[in-house]
Amino acid sequence: MNHHSLSIGVLLLLLSPAVSAESVSMQDYNLLSNGMSEAEILYRLGPYDHETVTTGYYNNILHKTWYYIPLPDENSNRKWITEIRFDGNGRVSTLDRYKPR
Repeated sequence: MNHHSLSIGVLLLLLSPAVSAESVSMQDYNLLSNGMSEAEILYRLGPYDHETVTTGYYNNILHKTWYYIPLPDENSNRKWITEIRFDGNGRVSTLDRYKPR
């Protein structure tokens, strides 16, 4: 990801409404698609709760995964973890959604 894309991502994050991970609805999830940029995801869903990054031999990013993890509460059986995997170019390569165990 180049500095220009990062700047746009930060700007979009600052302009986006504050959204907690627990509010990632199925409607919002259905608007996501492969090929979207990190900035687009941040704009639609807000900041993620956890990130994992896999790097190569020269510390280049091979892929990263963002996790949106809902807070446990009395309605936790209706909550879903959203997992978004990005390729080395910062584009969505895999989308997944599953219930916590």
